[in-house]
This record gives sequence, C-alpha cells and structure tokens, in this order.
Amino acid sequence: MPVRGIRGATTAADNTETAILDATEELLRWLAAANELRPADIASIVFSVTPDLNATFPARAARQLGWTEVPLLDTIEIPVPSALPRCIRVLIHWNTDRPLEAIQHGYLREAAALRPDLAPESGIIAMPLAGNGSARQAAEPVAPPPAPRPAAAVTPSTKTIVAYQGEPGAYSQEAAHQHFGDLVNTLACHSFEEIFKAIEEGRATHGVLPVENSQAGSINQAYDLLLDHDLRVIGEVKLRVRHCLLVPPGVTAADIQSVQSHPQALAQCERYLRTRGWEAVPSYDTAGAARELAAYPIPGRAAIASALAGKIYGLDVLDIGIEDSPENTTRFFVLGREELPPAARNKTSIVFATSHTPGALYHALGEFANRGINLTKIESRPRRNRPWHYVFYVDLEGHYQDLGVSRALSNLLTRAAFVKLLGSYPAA
Repeated sequence: MPVRGIRGATTAADNTETAILDATEELLRWLAAANELRPADIASIVFSVTPDLNATFPARAARQLGWTEVPLLDTIEIPVPSALPRCIRVLIHWNTDRPLEAIQHGYLREAAALRPDLAPESGIIAMPLAGNGSARQAAEPVAPPPAPRPAAAVTPSTKTIVAYQGEPGAYSQEAAHQHFGDLVNTLACHSFEEIFKAIEEGRATHGVLPVENSQAGSINQAYDLLLDHDLRVIGEVKLRVRHCLLVPPGVTAADIQSVQSHPQALAQCERYLRTRGWEAVPSYDTAGAARELAAYPIPGRAAIASALAGKIYGLDVLDIGIEDSPENTTRFFVLGREELPPAARNKTSIVFATSHTPGALYHALGEFANRGINLTKIESRPRRNRPWHYVFYVDLEGHYQDLGVSRALSNLLTRAAFVKLLGSYPAA
C-alpha cells in the first residue's frame, strides 16, 4: 500500500499551550474529516512550528484526539525573516490507496495566505472524531460570519406573536415590548409551561421567560423547563421593575388598609408596606391583582403592579417606584426556534452534568478558564430523575461559533455526562 502525504497549516492565537493545542486540534480534525482518515492507517505525523511558538505542544493535540498509537515528532523551523508568525505545519504520512489528486490538504486561518489554492474558500467547521475510529462526518464549508451587529436578535413582523406568563399588563409583557417594540402582538399564558407549549404548537412564534431577579435570585421552574424542552434562547432582556401602587379612581392613600399582589412583589416592597402599616394580601399575579381590584373593588384595598397594568384596567397610580431596592431588575430569556449569528457582544447559556468523581466539576470548568472565557453565572440544580445528582446551568461570554468557545464546548463533551446548548444570543 503506498504512503501518501497530507499537508496542512494553521496559526495559533498566541504562544500559550491552550492556543497551540486548540489550533492544532482544529487542523487535525479538519484534515481527518476531509479525507475520511482513520488513525490506524497513519504511519507517522511530523509537526513543525515557527520559532516564536513552543514546539512541545502540537503533538499533544493528536493524543487528545485519541491517536495513541501514531508516531509523532515535534520540530522547530529555521528562522526565516518572511515567515508567517505563530504558524503550525503538519505532515501526515498516510497508508492508503487513495490517488494523489483525491487527497485534501488544508490551510486554515491566517495560514490560508501560504496556499490560497489549498485553503477552504469560506471557512470550515471541524467535526468531532470518534476516538481512534474514522471521522463522524465530513467537514462542511460554511458562509463566513456577518459583521458584528450591536442590535438584538429578532426583527418583529406582523406575524410575530410573543407568549408571556401572566395577565395583560404583567411585567413579562413589558419585557416583550422592551425587546420587540410596543406594537408587537403578545399572548397571555397562565403558566411558564404554557409559554413553551404555545411556541411548540404554533400559537406563538416567541416567548419571554423570567429566569432570575436581582433580589430574589433564580426562578427554578424556568430553568427546569429549559432543560425539558428544545427551544432556543435567542435573546435576553433586563427589565428594571418599577412597582406602582394602584387604586380604583377616587381612593386616596389614607383609605388604604391592605395591598394585594404576587408574593414576590409584596416581598420586594416589604419595607414600604410595613412602614405604612398596610396588610400584604398574596395574589397569583401582579397584573391579575390589578385586574381583580378593578373588577371587584374592596374598600381599603390597593394593588401593586406595573404602570401598564394600571393603564389597562383603569386604575389610578398613587405612587411609583415603591420597591425597597432601586436596583430591582428581572432578567428574561427570549425563546424561539431560530439560530442567531454572532453579534457585537454575545452570551451563551448551557446546562451540563458531571460524573460523581473527584475533580469532575473542576476539570469541566477548567475548559473555560484555560481559554480565558468568562463565566457570568453558574448555578446547580438537582437532577429530578437522579436523587443527589446535580446539573449545572452556566452563562458565559461569547458565541458558540467563536473558536475558543467552540473548542471549550467540544472538550466539555468528553468530560461531562451530558451537555445541552440552550442558545447563543446578543447580550442585553
């Protein structure tokens, strides 16, 4: 069987172990996928790097891919004044009957300038390898990403319908208007579960789901539903919650004896109510409390809800901004089915689980730390189908198509029991 040579080159972002290994592994994955290369048929691999890179790292990328039986050699190139900086070259000696003209060579990233005739025209998605076996899937060319854009994700149309939980006038409806515009069509739902069903059944195109409040913390049911359903997170909204004291027309502050609202809204206004000696009366929803008060006024009763709810139900606003904390903000996820290209500032949300072994979580999170990827949120939740096991919800800076994030997620797959990408979206 003849020995064929496969040539390739790429560049590292900088002279660090992580950058060199990421770039080399991407190149090896591309060459293997493009040629349907089986590691068992590789006779040897020679890596060379320009003198500004550390030559001890590239060969280790092959070992990380599971190519444990392949002879490897790392070398440093002779200094050349016109050499491409941070360049990694590879020569794979392949035992194959494939004709020379069918061999796919690859020059990725800045190395494409060395051999434009052998460089992918529009970039490549490098697919994972199945251990020591063949590539799972051939590499596919993809269009280059568009120029970054600062704006949010979705351009609403007359067909856009946004589902939210609560009665008309709920803060979730305000979040929908903040993200999509005041003229967007909205659909009120009785529960968080109904938001997902409305989108899945086609009654809505999108949804807004509250996931955490700056004072009360995360909303656990929302995160459980994100794990159970296959909708994408395509945006986030941070809504400054301004609670209003609402009363039927003609009622004054001196008349008030009790105030009704959602328990969380009552808790967020606890000091305001306590100093006035007003009784807190729980209700199922803030806007629902306003609607009920308008339909069935009780002497001495007021409601806490949004200004929008007061306007919808014809109630007077006696006071605004009555929340105890001036930083009271609720974060919402925007749900949909589409995939969004990278924007100017991106975030990615994932959920994963690890094995019950020492250091499992440490090594999983290390995939992000080693690449300088900032985690903006991490929270554990019990796995409902496995007592005393936990899943971890993580928000991180960057888009899943970014090279560093993509490599971190790919390596996380090898360390975690499961990984689910909830979505990449423009940061609020």
